[in-house]
Amino acid sequence: MKNTIKTLAVFLSLIMALSSFAIAVNADDEDTNEVPQYGLNGGYLAIGDSITRGCCADGYYLDQYGKRYLRNVEGSYSYLVAQAVGCNCPDDITDQSGNYWPLAYPGLTTAIVNDVMGIEDNFKDEDLNYAEYDDVLKYFGYEGSFEGVRGETYVEGECGICGKINELVEKASLITVELGMCDVFYRSYHIISDGGMLADGLSFDLSNPQAIAELLEGAVKLLNEGYTYWETWYPVLIKTLKEMNPDATIVMIGSFNLVNQMPLNDDSTFPLGTIFSNITDEMNRRYEEWADELGVLYANIENTETRATEEDWSVLGKFLDGDNSFEGSHPTQNGHNYIARQVLGVLSEKEETTDIIIDLGRFDSIDYVMLNGCPIFKYELNDTILTIPYNGTDAKNVTIGVVNEDKTIAIQTYGLTYENGAYHPYRVYGTNDFEGTIKKFFTSLKNIFQKLIDLITGLFK
Repeated sequence: MKNTIKTLAVFLSLIMALSSFAIAVNADDEDTNEVPQYGLNGGYLAIGDSITRGCCADGYYLDQYGKRYLRNVEGSYSYLVAQAVGCNCPDDITDQSGNYWPLAYPGLTTAIVNDVMGIEDNFKDEDLNYAEYDDVLKYFGYEGSFEGVRGETYVEGECGICGKINELVEKASLITVELGMCDVFYRSYHIISDGGMLADGLSFDLSNPQAIAELLEGAVKLLNEGYTYWETWYPVLIKTLKEMNPDATIVMIGSFNLVNQMPLNDDSTFPLGTIFSNITDEMNRRYEEWADELGVLYANIENTETRATEEDWSVLGKFLDGDNSFEGSHPTQNGHNYIARQVLGVLSEKEETTDIIIDLGRFDSIDYVMLNGCPIFKYELNDTILTIPYNGTDAKNVTIGVVNEDKTIAIQTYGLTYENGAYHPYRVYGTNDFEGTIKKFFTSLKNIFQKLIDLITGLFK
């Protein structure tokens, strides 16, 4: 295998050398698409979980709603969007002179937001301690209780310090909703990240195969329960927001693969992302369908970089070591920047183009690009934005590759669809096999040559 990798590295070097003879792609002018200035009339309400709150972004504090750090996180994607759309973003989130309102809290779910807004779903999540979310009531103001029965008087402090949530919905000119991953993954995530500890205190011996099977069975059960609730009630939340404020621009923000290409352990090369992507891909498909049905916008964030992605953690290694599981599944600052670009991208009017444009999310340099399985050399990479000049609407896939310092090769594959005057890339997991990709290319050439040989041979028979 090592010889194979060396051979492939040499092959890549030859490709890059040849590319110096290719015609260079002229850099396009900077994107001049203007983002609407929602801050001039109304404001921006950002609804979401720890990602919206800014976990692992510059300036983040874990105790966001504690007694000390009631402040905005300047590196969070929502703060970056707020600034870009012209909102006043005071440091203190309780400063009501601002018109950027981050209704965001670690672990926030669709179910809890429905509770805060008074949407009756006849649902009580027994596996989560709703009392942990008292701060959401205190700062965003629904006079109820997460301790059991809706309608109980909230007595621990003044409600609506930042403004009452329903009033903010009616005032906002821009609303983004980043919910779903905690609905689906949060409870099962806690089972695994707590070393097999369930809510009732029962723990599993992870050295026991039967115990691991039971642990995974419990996690899958919770995944299914969370997905069912989210699939049923998330679109109801979006409908309610639209009914309350039909003039607001509403953006549904999708999901990303929390473990990406992370292997099970340090000695395994099988990426768990291949498994998790089945869930997140389906979630993103549903977001996109709902956006079309409900007449709102959808921002695809599937290429979000996480700390675990960046540092190549394994699930049974660094990922579950101490508190790293919390940080590892959250965006890096690059990840927050990427999410902000995706949101601002759907807010901007774009001209129709057949060029292929992909925000790679994490890679700001690449060593090769393959289009429809063939190496190409005419492309431009500006920061993490890959642009491939293309004249048709029939392109099917793009594969990008990066040679790491240890000579290993990281690749990502994207499928392509062309709709509404532009290509729409989507991440494809399970095909990140560089050797197989190269072999497939040469096998295709071999098949073509063989067909030519057979044809010529047939002419002389």
